[in-house]
This record gives sequence, C-alpha cells and structure tokens, in this order.
Amino acid sequence: MAAVVLLAVLLLVVLLARAPDDAPDERRTRTGATDGLGHQLTALSVVPDPAGDGWLGVYHWPTGKGPADFAVGLATSKDLLAWENVAELDADGGNMPVLQRTPDGGFLLAYEDYVRVEEQNAISRIRVRHYADRARLLRNTWSVQRELPATLSDNNEGTPTFEEVDWNGSPGASSIGLRFHFNAGANGVDRQGVGTLRGFRDWSARRDRALDRTLTAAGFPASHGRRATFAAGGRPWMLVEAQTRPGDFATWRLVLLDRGPEPRAAPRTVCGGDRGVPSAASIGVPAVAVQGADGEDPGRLFVSAFAFDGPAAGTFLARGPLPADLDGDPRRVAALFGRCAPAG
Repeated sequence: MAAVVLLAVLLLVVLLARAPDDAPDERRTRTGATDGLGHQLTALSVVPDPAGDGWLGVYHWPTGKGPADFAVGLATSKDLLAWENVAELDADGGNMPVLQRTPDGGFLLAYEDYVRVEEQNAISRIRVRHYADRARLLRNTWSVQRELPATLSDNNEGTPTFEEVDWNGSPGASSIGLRFHFNAGANGVDRQGVGTLRGFRDWSARRDRALDRTLTAAGFPASHGRRATFAAGGRPWMLVEAQTRPGDFATWRLVLLDRGPEPRAAPRTVCGGDRGVPSAASIGVPAVAVQGADGEDPGRLFVSAFAFDGPAAGTFLARGPLPADLDGDPRRVAALFGRCAPAG
C-alpha cells in the first residue's frame, strides 16, 4: 500500500503553524512534514529520548520510483514537529517502522521490509530488531534481528505495531506481541493479524477477525491497515486506517475504536489531530503518543498521519494539550482529532 500511494505524491506543500515561544504546550501542527534533509516523515513513530527532554522518531521515505524503493530513518526532536535525521536504519525497502523502549534502556524496532519484487509487486515481511542502548541505535548496531516468516499471506505482511511486550532482561528471554496487516488474497484487500515473537525465535500469528468485522460493519469493507493504540480519559482506544472501496486511495479514513470494557462506543470516523488536516479527505498511516500524563497532568497528545490528497498532501503532525477534565466520553475523545470529509 505504501509504495503505490507515496509514488503518487509528486508535490508536498509545507505549512508550519507556530505557537509563541513562551507557550510550548499550545496546539501546533505541521503539514507536508519532512526531516532536516528533506525526507518525508511518513509513518513517524516516537518515543521519549532517554538522553534528555526530547524525542526519538523512526519513519520512512521513498528513495526511487520502484515499488520497493524505501528507507527507514531515525531522527531527534525537541518539540515533536521539527526533526533532524541522525541515522539510516534500513536503506533497502524498509517502511512503516515503529519504535519502543525496553525497561533496561534498550529499544525494539519493527518494520515492514520489502524483500523482493515479483512482476512489479513488492513482497513484504516483518522485521524486528533489538538495540541494547541509545548509542547503538544511533550507530544502527543491533544485538539481534529476525525476519518473521510468512504466516497469513505469501504476498504481504507488514505495518507492525507493538501490542504487549513482556521484557525479561534480554531478547532471548522475552515475549513480544505485535499487530500487523496481511494481504488477504486475490482481491487485494488487507486484513488484521496479531502474533507473538517468543525469545526472538518462535513466531506464531492469527487473524484478528473481530477487529476486521468491527471495521467492516462500520462501513469499511475494503482494506484495513496500520493502527495505533493509546489511552485517553482513563480508557484504551485504537486509531486505525480503513478503506471503503478496494483500490481507491481516495476512500482511506481514520477510524476511532473504543477498546475498553463493554459496553463499547460505536466506531467514529476522524482524521489527523488538532481539529483535523486542512483540505484532506483521504488520510491514513496513523501513529499516536500521549506525553507526560500522570495523576495530576492529563498530558499532551501527539498525532502523525498521512494525507493522500489535497493541498496539504503528505505527512501531518499535530501536538496539543489534553483537556484536564477529559473523560471516557467517545465524543470528546473523537473531538481531539477533528473530522474528515465523508467518503465519496
């Protein structure tokens, strides 16, 4: 999916809305976002930087016109909007990365890796790496990596996101839960999967039929792609990209799902963050992070997404404070993201 869409984006319009320097927590957005080298910040996934008060982020950008021409990079930021590239982590087909810290100062990286091209179709697998510390991450020196074997599709498995990670001091002693998408067959639609990597050796996976049924019933019978989980208002949520018509990139939307205990709220179509992406009807590739939330501070919400159309086409970033009185009301949580135009 990423290859087709990103090759169609010929022009990125960069619009940076700045808040006053003395108000660092005010709402701020950026469209057509790139790093300091001009690379697209597509699929930007962020974690707090252990070296200070900033952030580390992983992302991908196109490197050519082929269906597998992508690279994964690492960047640093102080404000979640301006990013400086510090390393290239995979220059040969890596895309859709996600980063997570481990309790002992290390990092887990997972991403979709285009391993070969067959008749102009890029075949992808999921790759997972462990880096022992920040210095090794910046040098791209991993302690162990694993290309996960295909389990649900011979064609494409990708867009991984971390689910539950049971870290026991080393990759060989730990269990890593992942969500991902896979190509469901000849009709080309993508469906959701969930799996576990044990000891960086044993991989098992299954379809998440319940999630696919929920999205289909909500009016999205075509592909279901990348997803992001987060907590807001004392309740877990998922933001997932879903499509109304197969093969029609104008019909991608972001869908907010209530993942808390029953009864659950109905799915809601939303887009972007900080009241939505300007002039974008089709949007996907979500990532969400909640910064600084504790018992007294509701925290700040960071959203990354990709606008497939409109003058703001490209990566969209938004950062803003969560309301102090935010509860689990799905209408208020949905309002954090704004709304997209309805599917045509």
